[in-house]
Amino acid sequence: MDFSELSQLIMDRFPRLSPQLQLAARHALDRPDDVALKSMRTVAADAGVRPTTMTRLARALEFAGYNEFRAAFQHRLRSHPADYMGRAQEMQDRAGSKHREVVSEVLDAALGNLKETFAANTLERFQTCADTLASAKRVFVAGRRSCFPIGFYFHYVYGVFRTNSLLMDGYGGTFADRMRGFGKGDVLFAISFDPYSAKTVQAVEFARESGGDAVVLTDSMVSPLVGRPEHALITKNESPSFFQSVAPAMAAVEALIALIVLKDGKAALSSIRRSEDQLRQFDAYWNQTPSRWIELGELTP
Repeated sequence: MDFSELSQLIMDRFPRLSPQLQLAARHALDRPDDVALKSMRTVAADAGVRPTTMTRLARALEFAGYNEFRAAFQHRLRSHPADYMGRAQEMQDRAGSKHREVVSEVLDAALGNLKETFAANTLERFQTCADTLASAKRVFVAGRRSCFPIGFYFHYVYGVFRTNSLLMDGYGGTFADRMRGFGKGDVLFAISFDPYSAKTVQAVEFARESGGDAVVLTDSMVSPLVGRPEHALITKNESPSFFQSVAPAMAAVEALIALIVLKDGKAALSSIRRSEDQLRQFDAYWNQTPSRWIELGELTP
């Protein structure tokens, strides 16, 4: 059993576990590296349970003992590259001069990630996330580092037909400032993948503590961003390259936007038309016969 299968098994059985086993299970999902690297006694102490509870948890999940349970966590750690340089070097060593094969691998991985992403997230979950965003008083969008373009894309397209989105761009160190006044009725749309942005995790925690809600786009149900599973979209982002793929996350955002437009109906159409008219007034897009040339009389009929 690999780690992803074990994680799903724990989540499936979690409601039926005793309170002590739930403490142990939650700690294992939240601190998988600790389970892989620390002794059972230390892990148990950190979780606030007795060492025997860790053994009972392993057996409740149908493992022969704790060592077999721990092996899934150790395998996860071994198969997870330590850093981006290591992944880049591994790719170079593997590919050599076979550049065409690398491009083909990237394509195959991207297609596989897209299929897995949309298979893993049901229509009901997409709909729940879209409805939560659509019913928000304000939508705060948090995506840092490589996730910033995903958040910006959502904010930009959402802004074509709605005006209640705020992008937490963090200019001048003002990331936290953007959430000032966040409260009941507000929703944070947060995007982050392993290794998770500390600021994004903090923003999600702040949103929930402030009486608002959060919809998250992340890579695992045991991601520190996930609170309510029905408000989490899980995307696959493995890549033969050294950096994770953002294509599945972009596709998930497209689906969310489409569902919100469908929910808004004619109101969305009217807003989109107004946005198009406003952009035309600013000559936002290249035109073969720009209106300003006609006004200057520089074109002849």
